[in-house]
Amino acid sequence: MSVQDWILAGMTGFIVGWIANNLTKSRYSAIINMFVGIFGAILMTFFIHILDIYPDRFYTTLRAAGAGSAGLLALFHLTRAIEKVNVKK
Repeated sequence: MSVQDWILAGMTGFIVGWIANNLTKSRYSAIINMFVGIFGAILMTFFIHILDIYPDRFYTTLRAAGAGSAGLLALFHLTRAIEKVNVKK
């Protein structure tokens, strides 16, 4: 995995986290959403490249980073919503 892949994954995660923060209007700060997005993007890109599922290409890295950050952000917000419902009971 090249340096460009790391940078692209980080930037994609940052942008997806920022968009998620604007769409969800959650009580969490933008920094938390962006951190979760960046972490998900880098994690998914790392797994895709380490398993050699796809070759090193720009669009492959971009798609993997977008899917990873969106997936981890969705999981993060879903667990927080479930926790919020359980607390109200």
